[in-house]
Amino acid sequence: MTKPQDTTTSPALPADDAPGPRATAVAVTSGKGGVGKTNISLNLAVELSRLGRRVLLVDADLGLANVDILLGITPRFTLEGVLRGDCSIFEATLEGPEGLTILPAASGIGESEAWRAGDREALQADLARLERGFDLILIDTGAGISSKVTDFVVAADQALVVAVPEPTSIADAYAMIKVVSGMRPDLRAGLVVNRTRSPREAYDIHAKFLQIVSRFLNMSIEDRGHVLEDPAVEQAVRTQCPFVIGAPRSPAARCVADLARAFVGVASPPSAAPGLFRRLLGRRLSDS
Repeated sequence: MTKPQDTTTSPALPADDAPGPRATAVAVTSGKGGVGKTNISLNLAVELSRLGRRVLLVDADLGLANVDILLGITPRFTLEGVLRGDCSIFEATLEGPEGLTILPAASGIGESEAWRAGDREALQADLARLERGFDLILIDTGAGISSKVTDFVVAADQALVVAVPEPTSIADAYAMIKVVSGMRPDLRAGLVVNRTRSPREAYDIHAKFLQIVSRFLNMSIEDRGHVLEDPAVEQAVRTQCPFVIGAPRSPAARCVADLARAFVGVASPPSAAPGLFRRLLGRRLSDS
């Protein structure tokens, strides 16, 4: 099993005044920690890159980064450094496996420190330029329903909520949907059941969850599929190599491939619509 190469090459990005559509932003979230959200984010991003999509994976778990750990890399610059004005967005992005671009986060930094922005106008311009350089932006959020998590979710175009077949996980996934739907009623959301023992189990969980959300929140949640319980996932964590690369024929990898194909045809949002970073900075920096 070969670990992906660690590089620090920034992606090719459009010129400052280049017109064009922006990326579709998808927040991968859960409400509860420990459900495999980061693993799904990383492997889905890798698989989408394989399918020819230009993908940026943002580690939005500020202060408790995990994407770099799953890849066995040590980034020089991080998202927190960008927000503080210590480095540019282009210095912080690095190339991951299969052409994936990563915007890593740091560990051991408090939230208030992370959001101490430098030149806000320059930051917003650079982030808007970054969005135009990709087809999809996947945001691996932190766990829980605090503002440092929900702000990323409501700033996205879509939310992909991850749950496992446990009552606490399902309850926390519902709590996340309830909170963010109250803040952003037009947010498109879907559920992925991770670590399920069978497609039938996942189907039953989807059906019950969708019924509850429809009844109590009067909204619709898309069935975005499932990922089967698979020892290849734990092995991938140990070897710091995404399982879609190290074990491409494993049950989990095949499930993620199905998830990825559903995103290939996603249309870009209207150019005039606010992008991920514009929404996010508008919320966070107004509070700082």
